[in-house]
Amino acid sequence: MAKADLAAFPMIIEFIGCTGAGKSTLIAKVQCKLTKSVEVTTSFNLVATLLGLSGVSHPTARNLIQEVIGFPFFIGALHRDKAFVAYTLRMLARQANFTIFTINNLRSLERKIGVYEIIRRYERDRIILVDEGTVHLAHNVFVYNSENYSLEEISEFVGLVPLPDIIVYVRAPIDNLIERSLQRADPPREIKSKDRVQIEEYVKRAVGMFEQLVKTKKIRDRVLIVENPNFSDEGHERMADHIAESILSYQPLGKLVSRQIVAYSNRTESKPRVN
Repeated sequence: MAKADLAAFPMIIEFIGCTGAGKSTLIAKVQCKLTKSVEVTTSFNLVATLLGLSGVSHPTARNLIQEVIGFPFFIGALHRDKAFVAYTLRMLARQANFTIFTINNLRSLERKIGVYEIIRRYERDRIILVDEGTVHLAHNVFVYNSENYSLEEISEFVGLVPLPDIIVYVRAPIDNLIERSLQRADPPREIKSKDRVQIEEYVKRAVGMFEQLVKTKKIRDRVLIVENPNFSDEGHERMADHIAESILSYQPLGKLVSRQIVAYSNRTESKPRVN
């Protein structure tokens, strides 16, 4: 596909999955693959470029940039997204206490909707790769609290949230996710310590939520599921190739057949399997 052909299908591609699943690594590799054929950027670079700040790398600073630029767009979208915002606020209110984490979740809600609106309003000729966008807000709503949730509540969330065109769900074995979380220099802010028992509880809760999320009616027709165990750079490259191919073959008016891409290290198989 020539770069000039992209004007026919601007797309938002959101990557979701547990902390430590390898989303950021895959996004970088998929972007490199797509750049050869189409105009592509990340949601952060799109927003930060407006202020000449695309070189900022600190996570907190990156979030703040998106919050500031996205705020007027969030306000402008409230008339359309008020049901989703009200639902999210209601679910967050179930948490026992109003804490700094509640404030962070509210900031995340504003940031993700604001950035989504910027993309939808002004991008007509590029693929936008999003690391934890509007759909990933489910993680804030359902995982980091002690309240139980139902499948009906997840389905209600999905029915209200502004959706991307394609969702890439990055899976990883639970044991790997726990180890990666323990090794991270920047563990999730909601986890106050690197206590293995606490992290294991959050990881299992997150995995269970994402598995239910991707089975809902509105998600399953646009989700690409990839397995990301510990493997070589070559395995990552093969997986990125398949994700890029799936994105380029997507038809906006058609149905993305949910498929599972499993990449293996050289010690097991020499090529990925697509189901």
